[in-house]
This record gives sequence, structure tokens and C-alpha cells, in this order.
Amino acid sequence: MAAIDKNKESLPMMRVTHYDRRASVFSMEELELVDGWSQTSYRVRLTERTCDCGLLQSLHYLCHHALAACAAESIEWGHFVDPVYTMASVFRVYEREFLPIPNEKMWPPLYGARLKPNLAMKRKASGRPVSTQIRNEMDAIDCAEKRCGLCHGEGHTRRGCPNESHSDP
Repeated sequence: MAAIDKNKESLPMMRVTHYDRRASVFSMEELELVDGWSQTSYRVRLTERTCDCGLLQSLHYLCHHALAACAAESIEWGHFVDPVYTMASVFRVYEREFLPIPNEKMWPPLYGARLKPNLAMKRKASGRPVSTQIRNEMDAIDCAEKRCGLCHGEGHTRRGCPNESHSDP
């Protein structure tokens, strides 16, 4: 129900403009603060369980437009949630026994074509992972002058330090 509570937060930004009580069709306006105010209209059909945003049909879950329509007319929204989201339905999934996978030696022999993976798509196992970040001029790093770790002088490193005493052991 956390998703429903999250959708309820946007209810003050919704307004019902038209309502057909017989067909349970709502016309909603969503007010958004994007470069000033902009309005977007959506039509919610509660009896058909559809909304112009498409979330109600695809997820079988109440979008914020449908929640605003229910709130505007004091309609109980609980019976518009698909039964698959109920706790009883979730527990029914785990009622059946999950059998463990038998030892590979007990598997039946495989007949037919064997699948071969595309080696070009195989991920490189060793080494540092390759970054997928797209870099731009904002990510550029100014290269600093080399400094020596011994004398802190510029232009050379510890290996080529002129101040290091070269004594052979």
C-alpha cells in the first residue's frame, strides 16, 4: 500500500473538471509546476478500469488520477485494486511445495541442439570493470605538475630525484 500512499501525495495537484455519474467517467486536470504552471488532462473510466496515462491498464493498480477521481466523489478505492495485489493471493503462490532440484546425474539425457553462448557478449571476468559513464568537459581534470615524494620538488619523481643519495648496497 506504500505505492497507493505515494500516489495520494499528488492528490492536491489534481482537479476534476467533468464527471459522468452514470458511466463513472472523470475528466481530470493535473497541474504541474514546470517552467510556470502547465495543465495536462486525463480521462478516467472507473467502470472500465482505464486511464489515459495507461498505468491503470498496465499495472492493474490505481494511478494518482484514479485515486483523485475516487477522492472527489468519496468512492471507496479498495475494490478497484486487482485481486493479485491482495495478501491472500500472495500467500497462495507459496501454498504449493517447491521441490528441490535433483542431482545433475539424475537428469534425463538431453536430445536436440545444444545452445552455445555468444562469446563476444561474454563479460570480461578479470581486471577493472569498464566505466559506462559518458564524460564531458565538466569531468575534465587539470593535470598537475609532477612532484617528488622525497624533496617535494617539481618536474621529477622519487625515482629520478637529483637530491637522493645513490649508495649501492
